[in-house]
Amino acid sequence: MKIAFTSCMNFKSGPDGYQHVWDRIAQEQPDYLFLLGDQIYMDFFPDLGEPSKWDAAKFADVMQGKYEAQWNVPNFKALRTALRQRQDNGGGVYGTWDDHDFAWNNAHGSNVKAPVKQETRRLFTKYMEIEQLRNPAHLDPKIDGIYYSVPLMHQQQRIGKAIFLDTRWYSKDPGDASPLLGQKQLDYLKQELADEQGYVLICAGMPIRATGNGWMRYRDDYAKFREIIYKRNVIFLTGDIHENAFLPPADETKMFEVVSSGAFVTKYYYTGERENFGILEYSPASTDIKLFDKRGLGRHNVIDNATFVHKEIR
Repeated sequence: MKIAFTSCMNFKSGPDGYQHVWDRIAQEQPDYLFLLGDQIYMDFFPDLGEPSKWDAAKFADVMQGKYEAQWNVPNFKALRTALRQRQDNGGGVYGTWDDHDFAWNNAHGSNVKAPVKQETRRLFTKYMEIEQLRNPAHLDPKIDGIYYSVPLMHQQQRIGKAIFLDTRWYSKDPGDASPLLGQKQLDYLKQELADEQGYVLICAGMPIRATGNGWMRYRDDYAKFREIIYKRNVIFLTGDIHENAFLPPADETKMFEVVSSGAFVTKYYYTGERENFGILEYSPASTDIKLFDKRGLGRHNVIDNATFVHKEIR
């Protein structure tokens, strides 16, 4: 099983109409593609927060245009089309959102009016084509976000699951007692893990330990999350920060946090496009995690699946 994962996709294309990162990902021949937020950007500096002034109709019209522009980038479209032939059958395209494709920069669910939230959920579900969000038993599209799970397959055998969480819909401005996931979603995560003895990936748009913008600003929800995953082998995949990172377990958990962000977006003007992506390759013995940037392979870590310890490959 091989999973490509990345986040943060500018709506612009290169001079030839391509975003070359998708060709590089296709060369890795992944089974799955996980898109971990900011698939589009509803706002940019110096107009950050501008969409907060729009009504639901204008918001939906602009958002649909941005999805159309990104979804029609030729090599991105080709990669999605190829992988979706295996959707829910040992491969496919899945993902979650972050602030820029949920609403606007640093948006929290409590800041976004219900009609806008319903439009953004509708369009995410439409363009991502994730059947688990169309009529899930645990979600009401009018009041709920986009959390769900999918089985993971290796050599036609189920080995575990990937759980996609929503760190925007239920969130309020950061604070110790403020919700990030919300109790309903925490209960869902606990239920999903209760009988799962296999391989577990948890995916979200907001990183946990990113400086200044992570889960630890939400003390109570983060504590509840740690309690749910306590002593469980988990790999957490995320994006947001326009950098790649590999973080070993902390806070008495057994969870590795892996960040890949900046598929096609600039970090600083002079550095150009990032072309950041990750490849997670599972075998029964180990998990290989490779993090790529525009120069090539930037970091390679191997996690022993039996002991859940890792080594960095130079």
